[in-house]
Amino acid sequence: MAAPPRPRLLWLATGGTVAAAGRGIAYRAGALSPETLLESLPEAARYAEIECASPYAIDSKDATPQHWLRLHTAITEALARPQFAGLVVSHGTDTLEETATLLALTLAPTKPVVLTGAMRPPAEAGADGSRNLLHAIRLAADADTPPGVFLVFGEEVFPALGLRKAHTLALQPFAAEPRGALGTTFPWLLPPIEERPSPLPLPRPWPTVVLLSATALDAPEALRQAQETGAAAVLLLPGHGSVPERWEAAIADATASGLLVVRASRCGQGPVLPHPVDERLGTFPAGILSAPAARVAAALVAPFPREEWQTLWRARFLPYGAET
Repeated sequence: MAAPPRPRLLWLATGGTVAAAGRGIAYRAGALSPETLLESLPEAARYAEIECASPYAIDSKDATPQHWLRLHTAITEALARPQFAGLVVSHGTDTLEETATLLALTLAPTKPVVLTGAMRPPAEAGADGSRNLLHAIRLAADADTPPGVFLVFGEEVFPALGLRKAHTLALQPFAAEPRGALGTTFPWLLPPIEERPSPLPLPRPWPTVVLLSATALDAPEALRQAQETGAAAVLLLPGHGSVPERWEAAIADATASGLLVVRASRCGQGPVLPHPVDERLGTFPAGILSAPAARVAAALVAPFPREEWQTLWRARFLPYGAET
C-alpha cells in the first residue's frame, strides 16, 4: 500500500542565528542558505516536501519596516498558492517579537504560519536550530494544526501575539502573555486555538512611533517633542506601567493633541492592565504586548480615526476580562 502524499511547505528564510556561520557570540548571522540547512535535516522529509525561498538574509537586529513588507508580501503570496499546506519562517530572535506581532495583526492566514529560530549557531556545541526547525516543520505540516501565526522554540509552541524575548542567552528565551506557551512539541500537545479579530492593514507610509524611557534620568520634554512629528509614543515605564508624576502634564497634553500614547513596562514579563490613570491622562495600556511589540501595534492602530482606537486596542491587546 502506497504511503499517503506528504504535505508541501514553503520555508521562508530571513537569516538570523539559525543560519549563522562561526561559533561563540561573534558569529555571522544569516550566512547559510535554507537549502544548506535542510541538508542537515533528513528527518524533515518524514513530515513534508519543502520548498525554500529567502526574501532576505540578515541579522534581525538590522530589520526595518521595508524588511517586514517584503516578508509580509512573500507570506501573503504563498498563502494564496494552493500547493502549500503551511509555511515556516526562520528568523533571528533579537527582533522576532516585532515581526511576530506585525504578522499576527496584519495576516488572516488560512494555513499555519510557523516562526522559529535559534539561540546558538549551527557549528556551536548544543546548537538548537535543527531541533527548532524540525519541530516548526512538523507543526506546519500537521493537518490538525489550525490556521494562524505561531512560534515554535525550545519544544514549546507560542502565540505570535503577546510574544516577547525575555532572556539574552537562554536556549528558551521566549515568554508570552497572558498565559504562556500554547502547548509543547515533546510530547506533542496543542490545544484548540482561539480565533483572532480581522487583520489590520499595513500602513503606507509607516508612521513615526517613538519609544521613550521614563527613568529618573529622563525628562518629559522628549514627549513634547514627539508631538510635533510622531503619530504615537510608547512609554517604557517602571513596574506595571507606572507613570511618574512629573510626566503626567506632558502626557495629558500629548493625548489631547491627538498623539496615541501607550503605557508599556520595562519589566521582562507580565501584562500592563487598564488603570484609572488611562482615563485621566488618555493613555492606553500595553496589555499583553512588550514595549517593542506595542510600538509595532501603535503604528498599525494610529492611522485609524481616534474614536476607533479604544475599540481596536481593547479587542486585540488586553487579556480577556481585564478592566479598569
